[in-house]
Amino acid sequence: MALAATALGLAGCGLGGRAEQQNLEADPAFVVRVLPTRPGLEIAGPERVLGRDGFDRAALDRSVPALAKSAREAGLRDVAVREWTGPNGASLRAVAGLWDDSEPAQAIGGEVARTLVPGGAAWTPAQFGASQGYRSADRRALNVVVGRVSLLVLATGPVDDDAVLRTVELMRKAAAQEDERGSASGG
Repeated sequence: MALAATALGLAGCGLGGRAEQQNLEADPAFVVRVLPTRPGLEIAGPERVLGRDGFDRAALDRSVPALAKSAREAGLRDVAVREWTGPNGASLRAVAGLWDDSEPAQAIGGEVARTLVPGGAAWTPAQFGASQGYRSADRRALNVVVGRVSLLVLATGPVDDDAVLRTVELMRKAAAQEDERGSASGG
C-alpha cells in the first residue's frame, strides 16, 4: 500500500527528454519477445501480456492491487514480461510498459526498482543517465524510460550488472525499432 501511495505521489516528478523521444511508443510484447537468452540462463516461458491492470504482476510477480490501480490511473496502457532462470537462484525478468506519459512511468518504475532491492544502493549507470536503479550483492533492478515506454529489468542471484545493462540496451533498441516500424506504416 505504501508503494502505491509513494508511486502516485512521485508520478509528477519524472524527468523529460528531447521532444522527438517523448512520443516514442512501442508494443511491450514485441520489446520483450525479441530479447535473446543470456548465457547461463534458460527461458522460463513465452512473454506474458498482462494489460493495463497487470503492472504489479509483471514487476513484482505477485498481485498488489493498489500498485496495479496506481499504474492504471497514472496512464499505463499495456505491460508485458518475459523471464529467464538459471542455476544457483539466477533469474532475470524484463518488463516493458506503454504509458500515456513518461513522467509516471519513471516515477512508478523507479519506486518499484527501489522496492525490488531492499537495502540496495542507488545505481545510475552512465549510459542510462536518467535511469533509476538499485543493486545489492545478489539483486539488481534498473528502470529506464524511453519516450512513453518503461523498461524495467530485475536480476537475482549470480546475474551481473553487464547482463542487466545489456538487456536494457536491447529493450531500448527494440522499442526504437518498433516505434520506427509503427511510424513507417502510419500506425
